[in-house]
Amino acid sequence: MSTPDTATEEIASNDVGLTPPPQKGHTPREILIRKLADLVVLPAARISSNERSLVADIMLQALDKADEGLRFEVARRVARVAEAPNPLLRTLLLDEPRVAEPIIRRIEPVPEALLIECAKNGTTAHRDLIARRIDLTTSLADVLLEFGEPEVAKLLLRREEFQFSPNAIDLLVSRSPADAEVQALLLRRRELEPAHGFMMFWWVSAENRKRILTRFALDRTIVQDAIQDLYPRVFRGDGADPFVKEILIMLDRRHRPRGVNGDPVSMEVVIKTLGAARKYPAQEIIHAASMIAGVSRELVARILRDPGVEPFAVMCKSLGMPRSEFFAIVNRKDAENPIDPARAEILLGIFDSMARDYARAVMRYWDWDGNPRIAHITRLLGFDDEVA
Repeated sequence: MSTPDTATEEIASNDVGLTPPPQKGHTPREILIRKLADLVVLPAARISSNERSLVADIMLQALDKADEGLRFEVARRVARVAEAPNPLLRTLLLDEPRVAEPIIRRIEPVPEALLIECAKNGTTAHRDLIARRIDLTTSLADVLLEFGEPEVAKLLLRREEFQFSPNAIDLLVSRSPADAEVQALLLRRRELEPAHGFMMFWWVSAENRKRILTRFALDRTIVQDAIQDLYPRVFRGDGADPFVKEILIMLDRRHRPRGVNGDPVSMEVVIKTLGAARKYPAQEIIHAASMIAGVSRELVARILRDPGVEPFAVMCKSLGMPRSEFFAIVNRKDAENPIDPARAEILLGIFDSMARDYARAVMRYWDWDGNPRIAHITRLLGFDDEVA
């Protein structure tokens, strides 16, 4: 009759890939761990799930005092076993990155809950490895992004096998102002929506600004037609709902430039005001331009001080300014920040590429502080109306 030791040696000698007979110099603890590893990796036909769990429980205690090299050896072997008990996987996942790597990279599925725990309690190296898993999920990506690690974020952005959650996209947009690579990767994501693009517009390159205006082109006609009958009821009746009134103004088909007293103003006044604003954006000119454009003073100030001048092209288009007058304004040499003729030609191309209603929609998005998603991204950015 064989003893437990000899029985284990017989198993070891009859299974390919199991631990070879112990060599001189190995401690009893090392020998024990290797023998236990021989058992935990046995196929289901050789060991029951209860017996495998018992072996795994013993290993949990034994591995606590084992050196990293031996733990790595165990992890490599356990990573190849589909039936590996979850408590053992968890212990190895939460170990040093070198030990955890075989488990994280294994072909067999790893329970999402264990990967989430590893992402939360591990190091950047752990999260980097998890971000490369083929079966990455939306929930797991959300956890990986919590730590604000740029390289992990870029790894996730390059992956197309899963979709980011809306909250993850908001978070990535809020982290993109200082990272051109993140901006470029984000603009390739299908999850990005107009609200994200028009917010990113303020800090991306000139080329990416053109991409944003092209990608998120929209026609508000379908919405305008659907709510057209509300205009007379809201604007001619008493006690109008302020929220409904605000939305109707935002969706109005054609903005009518108005002066300080609310009276309609001619295109000649629009051209003179915006020309003066472009030349020298003093506070009183900013106020007048905001009245004419029908947006906040903060937005107009930001448009006039933007070095790229693309936002100014959007504002002029939204007001129906003739292209020749727009070109004359941006091409003038006495502006506070004059631009060269080649740049003026590029801006004219942007001006020509937009429909007036679309330009108006962009202006509304830029001034849409009440929108919950825009307000959320603004909070994540860490500033409000006085965005630099």
